[in-house]
Amino acid sequence: MSVINKMLQDLEQRQQPRVTASYRQKVPLPRSNSKYGFIWLVLLMVLVLGAAFWFNNNSQLQVELADAGNNAAANTASTIGEHASVAEQRQLDDTAGAKPAAIMAALSVEPAAAEGAALTRTAAKPDSAAEQAELVLAKQVRATQHVASPASPDNTAPRQPTVIAVQEAELPAAARPQARVDKQPLDPAAQQQNMQLRANASEAAGDTSGAIVIWQQIVARQPAEANGYLNLARLWLKQQQIVSASQVLLQARQNGVLSAEINMQLAQLAVRQGEWQQALTFLADQFELAAEPEYFGLKATVLQQLQQHDAALSLYQRLQQLQPEQGRWSLGAALASEQLGQPLQAHQYYQHAWQYRQALSVSSHNFIQQRLKATEP
Repeated sequence: MSVINKMLQDLEQRQQPRVTASYRQKVPLPRSNSKYGFIWLVLLMVLVLGAAFWFNNNSQLQVELADAGNNAAANTASTIGEHASVAEQRQLDDTAGAKPAAIMAALSVEPAAAEGAALTRTAAKPDSAAEQAELVLAKQVRATQHVASPASPDNTAPRQPTVIAVQEAELPAAARPQARVDKQPLDPAAQQQNMQLRANASEAAGDTSGAIVIWQQIVARQPAEANGYLNLARLWLKQQQIVSASQVLLQARQNGVLSAEINMQLAQLAVRQGEWQQALTFLADQFELAAEPEYFGLKATVLQQLQQHDAALSLYQRLQQLQPEQGRWSLGAALASEQLGQPLQAHQYYQHAWQYRQALSVSSHNFIQQRLKATEP
């Protein structure tokens, strides 16, 4: 029995540590440790949700700040130079009331304070996009000097004083200070040249009447110059005003203007009206033949029409000696010689005219050939 008892005791002793070990393994963790773990888990989830919420709000704020910057830039381009009115201030206040508190705070700062705040934030190197947007808006407010609005609509921030941009009243054009430029008056020659350029420009543009007015002014300024009378007569003839052209040229003669061209034009106008004798009176021997060959050529033609063939032949001979290459002078001398009954001399002049016939017309060529045969000895 004792042996059995001892064996049972040994068996119980061996089983007791196993039971104790299994009991220790099945003992649950203390409740205090599980509570702390749950609390940390909840805090971690709260932090994650808070970070997501802050990131979402920050993105919306950046979008609103970007829109506000675009609106401020558009308002800057459209309102420069205009006076700030009370109605615009109210409208800006109403619009600004719907913006975030950060934008309102930036707009409510005076230009100098906004500049100082902007410089402070720039020196501090801002990290957030909201502070950068406030810096841009502060610079725009300083540049445009718009009316600043009060604090945010929730009245949580203190109300800032309204800053009104004062613009000086624009002076009328007569009262504005103007730079004084002393212009030196043009001399008479420069003034005449300027007026001639204007007259030529008017004529080129088809304004003949305007050109006539300018030339009349030129003639009134310098009545001793032949150029003004000649151009004025030419324009009158361009408008088929023969009487007006004659009056202008006669006025030049009355004013003592000595001009071979003026006399020639008067003679030509008289010839157009069939007044050959009147034309001869305008062609007096006032000039040198060598200097005015055309003048004396016209006079020889008039003399020939008035049957004064001796005087006409004398002028044609002088002209033919002066300009032998001009076949017209030889032709005129040949005609005058025939009228004087000198066919042999006329034949010689016809031959010389045929030799220099390049400047003559086709009808003159035919006439010379006919007269060469008729006067052939």
